[in-house]
Amino acid sequence: MVITESVAKKFFGKGPALGKILIFPANRRCEVTGVIEDLPDNTHLKYDILVSSVSQRGWAQTDEGILSEAFWNPDIYTYFLFPQGYDVTGFYEKFPTIYEKYYRSFGDRVGGQYVPPTLEPLAEIHFNSTADHDEPQGNMDYIYAFVSIGIFILLLACINYVNLATARSVNRTGEIVIRKVLGNSKGKLFFSILGEAYLLALMALVFAIVLSYCVIHLTLFNELIGKKLELNFWDNTLLTSGTLGITIVIGFFSGVYPAWYIPSMPIVPALKGSVKSQKSGVWLRKSLIIFQFIVSMLVIICAMIMDNQIDYLRNKELGFNKDNVLLIQLQDTTVRNKVPAIKEKLLQYHGIKEAATAFELLGLDGGTQVLMAESEDGMIQKAFSTIYVDEDYIHTMGIEIIRGRDFRKGSQADVHYSFIVNETAAKIMGWKDDVIGKKMKYFHGEKVGQVIGIVKDYNFTSLHNPIEPQVIIRSQHHGSVLHLRLSGENLLETIAHIKDQWSQFDPNHPFEYFFLDEEFNAQYQADETQHQLVGILSTLCIIISLLGLIGLSAFTAGQKIKEIGIRKVLGASVPSILMLFSKDYVKLIVIAFALAVPVANYLIQEWLAGFAYHTTIQWWLFALPGLLVLAISLVVVAFQSLSAARANPVDALRSE
Repeated sequence: MVITESVAKKFFGKGPALGKILIFPANRRCEVTGVIEDLPDNTHLKYDILVSSVSQRGWAQTDEGILSEAFWNPDIYTYFLFPQGYDVTGFYEKFPTIYEKYYRSFGDRVGGQYVPPTLEPLAEIHFNSTADHDEPQGNMDYIYAFVSIGIFILLLACINYVNLATARSVNRTGEIVIRKVLGNSKGKLFFSILGEAYLLALMALVFAIVLSYCVIHLTLFNELIGKKLELNFWDNTLLTSGTLGITIVIGFFSGVYPAWYIPSMPIVPALKGSVKSQKSGVWLRKSLIIFQFIVSMLVIICAMIMDNQIDYLRNKELGFNKDNVLLIQLQDTTVRNKVPAIKEKLLQYHGIKEAATAFELLGLDGGTQVLMAESEDGMIQKAFSTIYVDEDYIHTMGIEIIRGRDFRKGSQADVHYSFIVNETAAKIMGWKDDVIGKKMKYFHGEKVGQVIGIVKDYNFTSLHNPIEPQVIIRSQHHGSVLHLRLSGENLLETIAHIKDQWSQFDPNHPFEYFFLDEEFNAQYQADETQHQLVGILSTLCIIISLLGLIGLSAFTAGQKIKEIGIRKVLGASVPSILMLFSKDYVKLIVIAFALAVPVANYLIQEWLAGFAYHTTIQWWLFALPGLLVLAISLVVVAFQSLSAARANPVDALRSE
């Protein structure tokens, strides 16, 4: 075997590890033949100990050559190192020869089918693999989602700058006129104002770097996303160039319109103090405000529906009872041989209701096995999800038998050759109501078994996936995982009792346990993380939008101070003035809501398509974010307008 430096240090300290022996369960002895550096977190295959299994496949070699069974149902992936620029079509063309030499004789005997191999570049597996049960894979949808929200946040910030810069351009008329009179051309003014935007972008960059360092190194952000992000500009040229590139783009997009708009103001009206905002500028600001509201409502709607979906995943009836099931790994065959005595002893305690063993964990483990099953066309091969259990498993897990019977306790006749299938398996095989007694056998076996029962479909894998055809088999050996159904009362006391008893059953290993519901729900950790991040980013979007709205509404109120004074002299009340200011923003929010809903519906439907089972989307999940944004915006506008509405009109009109 080959081990990492951490493992070598753990077992052998500072001494040499090469040539040393480590003993595994079942007294398997392995010699250390190599020590490698600890693997990075972003490697495709993550391991601490790499053990060769060649010595365990001696059964596949006979006097006549290698048995086809050794290749026919492979349970591993094979890695090829091809020469640079190798054309993989050459491999595909040669593979039929391999099939003829090693597979055909056995395949013809059992009616096997030839499926060509599939090659996948290692660099593409993380995001694009189509293989089942491969190493942990990333989800490109998450990347698209977070990049999109990040771009939205940057756009909102740019929009705020453009809105405020163009709105306040009226106050800069004197400055612009003087600079024009002194001989500054439009081009020079353009680059001067654009430079202001770049200066602010560079200042923001410095602040952003400091803030990013604090978030990554001083908060639990890495723990939240399950990664180990590092802010290292010296060794990461992509990060350095990307950050500078984004800063340049932000400075340009936020400053280019104000740099074009402000110098274009006419000199003579400016000298008279009669320059007003151009209609084009007003419409641009309104359009940008609508876009801000669209983004804000979009992310709020998505965050709320994602929250509903996560709750649905946690609370959906799965068809079995995953609550209060304590799991204990049985470390070696010696302990497994004690299972009957262990179960009998533990069940005497009032806090333990049932006990069973299995080789797989629902939602976590489980493999696919090719079996021969009876059909209208005779015995045909079919791949089923299979789990090997003991006689108490189905009852312990609360799985419902709808026809036939469970495994009989103590019956050797049910061991290995009596099969219980789920409804999906019966449907795929076309068995309809005539299920009990159907013949099944192992792919390379001679002895024929039969179906003794059918269970109601239950979700034994993630709710991302539809229910697969499954076969439950009574194992001839006790499984490697002990399932204990607890009463749910005084859990700490019950666990303490199990721990005390366990030292008698397995004195060679520490007592370790976990709960099935926690492990099952861990399948949705990526979805929960995505939801939490979307929630955080949606809050940022709202804050940024409100900051722009605060500045713009304050400026608008200041520009209309004399209009407000005249209206108050003519008898207008404070509420009517507030309504006058608010109605324009209400129109913009309504337009934004009408545009945001169909976009949000499309995006959330695409996200939910990744789940075989998902919550129903209620209409109020769209309406509530719209009302929330409307209420917050009106409060902000009203607060900014209130001081102007309450001001003494004499003060506002005194300069006229």
